[in-house]
Amino acid sequence: MAVPFRKATLVETTTKDIFCFICPSHCALKATFDGNGKMIKIIADSRGGMHCDICDAAKGPNTIPETHSHGKRLKFPMKRAGERGLNLWTRITWDEALDTIAEKMRYYRDQFGPESIALVLGEPKSMDYAFLQRFATFLETPNVITPGNYCGVQTGHADTFSIGTMHVLSDPEGDPGSIIIWGANPQNTGSNFRCYAQKDVARALKKGAKLIMIEPGKNRYCEKADYWLKPKPGSDGALAMGMVKVIIDEELYDKEFVARYTVGFDALKAEVANFTLDEVAAETWIDVATLREVARVYATRRPGMILWGNALENNVAALQVCRAVSMLRGLTGSVGVRGGELINTPAKFGRPGRFYFDKAHPRPTAKSIGKEFPIAMGAAYVPTQSLVRTILTDDPYPIKMAMCHVTNPILTYPDSVATYEAFMKVPFLVVAEIFPTSTMAIADIVLPAALPLEHDTIAYWPAWLGHIRAMPKVVDPPGEAWPDSKMINELAKRMGMREHFFENWEESLDLMLADSGMTYNEFCAIRVLGPTKHYLADNPDGYFKTPSRKFEFHSQQMAQLGLSPLPTFAELAASRFGAEAFEHYPLHMTNGKEGAYFSSGYRHIEAMKKHTAEAVCEMHPDTAARYRVKDGEMIWIESHKGRIQQRLKVADHVHPQVVVAAFGWWEPAAEDDEFNWRKSNLNILTDGDQPNCPATGSVHLRGVPVRVFAVEPPRPGADLPESAATQPVDAQDLELGNAR
Repeated sequence: MAVPFRKATLVETTTKDIFCFICPSHCALKATFDGNGKMIKIIADSRGGMHCDICDAAKGPNTIPETHSHGKRLKFPMKRAGERGLNLWTRITWDEALDTIAEKMRYYRDQFGPESIALVLGEPKSMDYAFLQRFATFLETPNVITPGNYCGVQTGHADTFSIGTMHVLSDPEGDPGSIIIWGANPQNTGSNFRCYAQKDVARALKKGAKLIMIEPGKNRYCEKADYWLKPKPGSDGALAMGMVKVIIDEELYDKEFVARYTVGFDALKAEVANFTLDEVAAETWIDVATLREVARVYATRRPGMILWGNALENNVAALQVCRAVSMLRGLTGSVGVRGGELINTPAKFGRPGRFYFDKAHPRPTAKSIGKEFPIAMGAAYVPTQSLVRTILTDDPYPIKMAMCHVTNPILTYPDSVATYEAFMKVPFLVVAEIFPTSTMAIADIVLPAALPLEHDTIAYWPAWLGHIRAMPKVVDPPGEAWPDSKMINELAKRMGMREHFFENWEESLDLMLADSGMTYNEFCAIRVLGPTKHYLADNPDGYFKTPSRKFEFHSQQMAQLGLSPLPTFAELAASRFGAEAFEHYPLHMTNGKEGAYFSSGYRHIEAMKKHTAEAVCEMHPDTAARYRVKDGEMIWIESHKGRIQQRLKVADHVHPQVVVAAFGWWEPAAEDDEFNWRKSNLNILTDGDQPNCPATGSVHLRGVPVRVFAVEPPRPGADLPESAATQPVDAQDLELGNAR
């Protein structure tokens, strides 16, 4: 019997141009929507020169479509319906949520002072960061907690103190003679703090640039490198100073550039006379011959380009680590020249600082719980561990309320147990989130957040890159989810700040674009405004923006802040952990950027679980054999703070004294245990205890002393039976040969 022909029904689809919001690279993408407006597919979009530096795991294309329609999205405001941590909630209206928050906030402000209220921020996604900073200004609380003590501030201020501005980017049009990728992973993050794309690296290598990788883990750039250095985690500053010493002692520096465009060279030369290369080798695990060879390559194949990442910022001397790396740029004359690193003037849009602050309402920094960190105060943040310490001790005063936006402190702050105890102690906790998280689970009020593509907004972050991108709404948010900016704006009205905020929060978009001469709608047609790059030859006498108008090895501004004006080997080699710490915990734990995820976010997304479904740590096969742990099994990793489990992958590239652990892991499905943040979370093992970076409040997150076991070990700090005892790796086991 013949089957009647039926004409296929065509499902109409539409496409829209968007930018990724998963990481700060904001790659250009093209999104496809079905006839019901559901986002169904995303592809890269490199047309018209738009930045499109897609990471290998394609986090944006794989994550964003599912995120918008995921069944676990938070859709309605809720209040706690049981004891904290039981994950029991009652749906409420926005009016009830905001009225309750405003009532609590007014009470704590009036009874204990505005400083008793902590505003807690994470990685910016939209205008959320700007709005909460503005809210803090008019609330008059000095306690805004951000990830500044881990990311961006140290590199930005190293540039400011050396070059005079944080707006320093690599020149994508010239041909560098050498490239160092240092503490960065373009493969997984799509970019680096110098905004030099993967295609730019590929072109430079094709034209003959030498590639030097400084990376204790591994990414595909390591296999392309002419030199792959695997320094002791946390020893980057000492390594940089060793390279500086070679360049000065062997007179490989650019003598003309140093004489004309720098100050403080004699002081730097005197400093490198204070230590030997043998001391550098002992501190870094990089042998002297390799150290000399790598320094010579960078110094002689000019201009050099250093693409650094935030791994350099996780150190008790983080600012000086980054300053030490910057010394290399000044010595080789690699700043302001074609193919090197250039000062940029940001695109014309409202400076974020003007939005955050008001001269009539200065932040009362003298009352801040982070006031001992001068750079932190200038950058408008309190280090995360200062908040935890203050809550637990009530010193210098109690914190009565915390409001968290775009952040999950229990996963991302050092010492997760102390962080959990602190947030449990806060009398009133508000969390705005897109998905259930461990921090959300202990909140009093939960606010459902809309994603950037679910409302009109702009992407101005990271501000030091000088770019701004239009991100108009392309899809509806689920349920009653609001942009964080709207939440804060409406709360501000209830707090009596109406004159300082907006009738409709979206009016802020025109304000941010006022300097450009465009409205937000006009900007959406252009989509991107980029910075203007400048070369030294165009303004040789006024290029550098430091007080001396030169590249400063010796920084006047740092001296005025009471900080060492010059990085010193003694400070950089002073580890947070002494030799005695490694007697009981002989391995050095570090971590790298994962391919599938950004920080701790988006662990609900099935598309990315197919890429990486669990926490995986890496260890050298000889080390695994020594401690009787096997490839593919769950192993215990323990520090003096606690223990976790991650699945072991043996890897030849890992140094025998190193464990490369996975960051940001928790179990979103484990709702009976606050999403089980204890099992695999690396920050169970870290701590924020002093000493901290005296300038920025950074903590030591690289080279944490740990030990490993195949079976559950005894309590932390207890001696092991002889059959399971850990022993330090012998000197002959070290892999000191680093040249390919």
